Amino acid sequence: MQRIAIPYRNTGRFSPLINDYLDGAPGLRGFYTWAPDAEGLQAAMQERRFSAAARTVLCDALDMQYAGMPMQEPVRANLQRLRGARTLTITTGHQLCLFTGPLYVPFKILNVVRLARELSTVEQPVVPVFWMATEDHDRPEIDHAWVNGTKVQWPGETAGAVGRLKLDGIGPVLDQVDALLGPGTHADELRALLRRCYRPEHDLATATRLFVDALFGRFGVVVVDGDDATLKRLFAPIMREELLNQVTQRTVHYADQQLAAHWRTQAHARPINLFYLRPGHRSRIEPAAEGFRVLEGGTGFSVEQVLAELEDRPDRFSPNVLMRPLYQETVLPNIAYVGGGGELAYWFQLKWLFQAFQVPMPVMLLRTSAAFLQTKDIRRLAGLGLEAMDLFAPLEELRARVAKEKAAFSTSLNRELQDAKAFYAALAARAVEADPTLRGAVGAMEQRALHQLEAFGKKLLRAAKRQQAEPLGQLALLHERFFPGGGLQERRENFMPWYAREGPAFFDRLLADLDPLDPRFSMLPA
Repeated sequence: MQRIAIPYRNTGRFSPLINDYLDGAPGLRGFYTWAPDAEGLQAAMQERRFSAAARTVLCDALDMQYAGMPMQEPVRANLQRLRGARTLTITTGHQLCLFTGPLYVPFKILNVVRLARELSTVEQPVVPVFWMATEDHDRPEIDHAWVNGTKVQWPGETAGAVGRLKLDGIGPVLDQVDALLGPGTHADELRALLRRCYRPEHDLATATRLFVDALFGRFGVVVVDGDDATLKRLFAPIMREELLNQVTQRTVHYADQQLAAHWRTQAHARPINLFYLRPGHRSRIEPAAEGFRVLEGGTGFSVEQVLAELEDRPDRFSPNVLMRPLYQETVLPNIAYVGGGGELAYWFQLKWLFQAFQVPMPVMLLRTSAAFLQTKDIRRLAGLGLEAMDLFAPLEELRARVAKEKAAFSTSLNRELQDAKAFYAALAARAVEADPTLRGAVGAMEQRALHQLEAFGKKLLRAAKRQQAEPLGQLALLHERFFPGGGLQERRENFMPWYAREGPAFFDRLLADLDPLDPRFSMLPA
């Protein structure tokens, strides 16, 4: 099968906010700087400035992060390019989901690879970046992966920033993945790669860096760990202002008031939008009568003490979901961020936060969305009288449609309903001639009769569904493969089964097929 492309709005799976953004709705224009298109990217490239001092700090920090690990030549070359005064970045990021988590994480990474390739010139290189959300502390969101329809889970308890977690108990998880991958052509190399990266002595940040680098380093993807004291020092002046003046809450509250007239807001701004990191904890910081307090049993700080702590140990302070984009754009010469619909939704809340700190806001690009179908599934759909894009309709609506079309009898009562209405219209006319007060009685009779006909129509449809149980069963299985657990395939299934069959060529074909500037959902051959 060839790629099938469907406008995102037509899928019914994207929020009004994202659909309106892609359509260029005038009401949203004030919430971002550059349009999400080729012209917007070019304009962002021309306007982006990044200080030489910040660039040196960034590059030195990256050299330290990559120290001691094998480095693919394209990554080494891009790290060197980053030291050039005109080099820019395009970034995506994600939580440290086990084995990269759902399919859309590789989609995001390949999106930045493609954009960087298309925008780079000799005079102005553009480097693709993957930002690891190592400071996230929501372990239940990252401790599992779905492989060939089975949930693989890494056991353990939440204990602060997930990037710092040691991979205790990872051995049985790898054994389970070994069995699930089966005999694919590239399955053994994938098994070996997993065991090389996800070692018990590694923390999750190290394992994720090694795994992402092994898979995408050949494309020159530079992996950044934000849990870094050197990078945090660049961001410390902004964190200081947040502590003293609560800038995020004020600016986001203003944006929320403007957005709320037409769209839902995504994230809630707190008085202080920073966490405090300590062993086993990533705890919120709140204002207190005498300064600040750290929740979950943390210490209290006076204003002087918290500023001294920030000066001495900026690595102990961690931005929340609303401040993380500001951190990223402070330490990177970035021109675009590729994110999912939920991510872009909270970026729309940040326009005035970026303005307050005079940090350039990047182009906000929706990551590509896609799903896989087998050729035999296309044939099965055709046999049911359906096309691939019909899968986005509700399952019960499709079941009814197939049952009606394939049943050996007609389930339609349109003619009978029309005849009934004509009959009662004539009866009402005769009744009015005899006694106008009889109109109501005829009307009540008509409503009962129409209700009974509609109820009988539902019985006919149920009978048709029973008669067509086999094709409807095939439809249900096909729909479940396309929407596992009721959600998009890309939000659940892991990439490894495809990679086990195709190897690196799987990412090559995705790179060719998935264009982040194309506002359409892609249905791809499995």
